[in-house]
Amino acid sequence: MDWQEIKELLQLVDRSQIEEVEIDQGDFKVRVRRFQPPSVPGATVPAVVSSQMLPAATGESTTRAEVEEDLYIFKAPLVGTFYSTPKPDAEPFVKVGDFVTKNTVLCIIEAMKIFNQIESDVSGEIVAVLVENGQPVEYGEPLFKIRLREPARV
Repeated sequence: MDWQEIKELLQLVDRSQIEEVEIDQGDFKVRVRRFQPPSVPGATVPAVVSSQMLPAATGESTTRAEVEEDLYIFKAPLVGTFYSTPKPDAEPFVKVGDFVTKNTVLCIIEAMKIFNQIESDVSGEIVAVLVENGQPVEYGEPLFKIRLREPARV
């Protein structure tokens, strides 16, 4: 599946009454789910996106991140506007010192009027947020530094 097909899929979901669609093609998986944030009545369809879901532009797997001294560089899985909070007066999804696990929502990236919840694909501690709220981001741009750690077992 290429970027044009993904774009068309998002537009189809936006125009339809489809609540959720999942596509599994070998190593490539994508799930688009309709989500209405309570703070934005009438908002367009957001999608939940993990960096594992999107094909890499360079041909390398996006799950292979740059690792420096146990730091994982979480990169933007798509082009858009970075939002650290679900609404302007809310607390950020994550901040420095927070522990995240796989599938923890890190931020929202708005692309083509679609609010995409971006989920972590690793577990660890947020050690740096590399972009400002409301800042445009490019595909592959570093967003967070995460010190890799497994969740504590209780």
